[in-house]
Amino acid sequence: MIPTPRRSRLPRRALPLGLALVVLVCFLPVLQNAFVAWDDDLNLTENPRYRGLSLAQLRWMFTTFLGGHYQPLSWVTLGLDYTLWGMNPTGYHLTNLVLHAANAVLLYLCIRRLLGPVSGDAGIEGAAVAGALFFAIHPLRVESVAWASERRDVLAGFFYLLTVLAYLRAVATGGPARRRWLALSLGCFVLSLLSKAWGVTLPVVLLLLDAYPLGRLAEPGARARVLLEKLPYAVLALGGAVLAFLAQEPVAAMRTLAEHGPLQRAAQAAYGLCFYLWKTVVPLGLSPIYLLELELDPAASRYVLSGVAVAAITVAAVLLRRRWPWLLVAWGAYVITVSPVLGFVQTGPQIAADRYTYLACLPWAVLFAAGIQRLRPLTVAAAGVLAVLGVLTFRQTQIWRDSRTLWEYVLRVDPANYIAYTNRGYTRDWAGDHDGAMADYTAAIRIHPGYPLAYYDRGTSRHARGDVDGAIADLSLAVQLNPRDPRYWNNRGWAREAKGDLAGAAADYAKALEVAPSDFPGRAKIEENLAFARARLGSRP
Repeated sequence: MIPTPRRSRLPRRALPLGLALVVLVCFLPVLQNAFVAWDDDLNLTENPRYRGLSLAQLRWMFTTFLGGHYQPLSWVTLGLDYTLWGMNPTGYHLTNLVLHAANAVLLYLCIRRLLGPVSGDAGIEGAAVAGALFFAIHPLRVESVAWASERRDVLAGFFYLLTVLAYLRAVATGGPARRRWLALSLGCFVLSLLSKAWGVTLPVVLLLLDAYPLGRLAEPGARARVLLEKLPYAVLALGGAVLAFLAQEPVAAMRTLAEHGPLQRAAQAAYGLCFYLWKTVVPLGLSPIYLLELELDPAASRYVLSGVAVAAITVAAVLLRRRWPWLLVAWGAYVITVSPVLGFVQTGPQIAADRYTYLACLPWAVLFAAGIQRLRPLTVAAAGVLAVLGVLTFRQTQIWRDSRTLWEYVLRVDPANYIAYTNRGYTRDWAGDHDGAMADYTAAIRIHPGYPLAYYDRGTSRHARGDVDGAIADLSLAVQLNPRDPRYWNNRGWAREAKGDLAGAAADYAKALEVAPSDFPGRAKIEENLAFARARLGSRP
């Protein structure tokens, strides 16, 4: 028997490398991007606590809830970036990009294993590459890759996909090897949750895969064993959910049930499900921040139509489950995965976010691959779709070039975006354009008179320009609107001290310390301000 020449295996082995290379090219502009005034300041440029990998820094990484996330492993990788690159943003973006390219390869491997049980080996390689590219070079992925602070997305996604891949390997083997693969899968799940706890719905997703395409639930007497197998995943997911809940910071944008009741939340969830589907099909007009209306009307047409669409898809998927089991499994996995960020617990000003699709839209990538394998004549059309997605992604990465570019882009998409006005004002202030900054802050307040950050930034800017009375007025409104932010109290204390009101300043500094978390990056400065104000008070005759 003539052995197969080694060169005949090279194209298959080269596929993952070629896949990663395409991803790198489509996202290449991110390497020129700077840090942006959108959490990068909180997490990176104004936070010295993550910079390094000493025991003290590692202790902080594993105990902090800074920014409303428990993400110690993500902090470790950012600390490693600082060790390698200092504060050069190129290094941070390169790490994000490499992780994302690796995720494309892992998804390719997962798709190969998922398509095998239902379609054999014919055409799997090309279909798996196409599915992985549909995920990886889609413009909805740009936010998670091009935004340095979203390291948690690509890192958690990396271990999430490893978890699924190891699970699929375990299902395909038996004996001790099976147990080893399951143990590896559980270990990767832990690492994913320690990067970002958004994979807490994975046990349900694995059960859906057991149903189809793996067909494990149809085996005689298998259901109890399959369910018991998911118990360790469920325990880990519960722990991740608890940590994610504890990490949530009370912010002014959080809506109470009285303000944003069950009907409004259901309408928002239905809209989110349809929004992400629509943007997957037509990824135009993407934005870093899609604002939730100040008063959400569930009877508005977009919410009613979204609710009807969600109900129709769900009913169709259930009724057609025997003929098209893939539809019910894909729809179920999508809904389950994205459910934690659909607004049932509203913790921010956004109604949706591109980054929330990073895991949730994986089922559509698998279906894209399956469709190509089944309908070979569509291969050329699929190649055209991927080419368009790659071009759109290349362009979308460039809006993250710097803070000014980012927020001016957002205002072109949504001219009434008060967050964009506030953040562009902050950027203008740093660039020395104080008049432009004041105009932006005032525009934000005009659109949303209850937005405390706009008053805070405008008050701080007024103080810097010598308008102490105006600063105190603005900062007092910021404190009134959100008394839980230590920055607001500290800066009003600073303004009061400049006014000569040392007692008022000391009281504000003390309040800032009272509400500041123990790991708040500016805590030491507040303590210094309080000590100085009290010392000046004590020296008065």
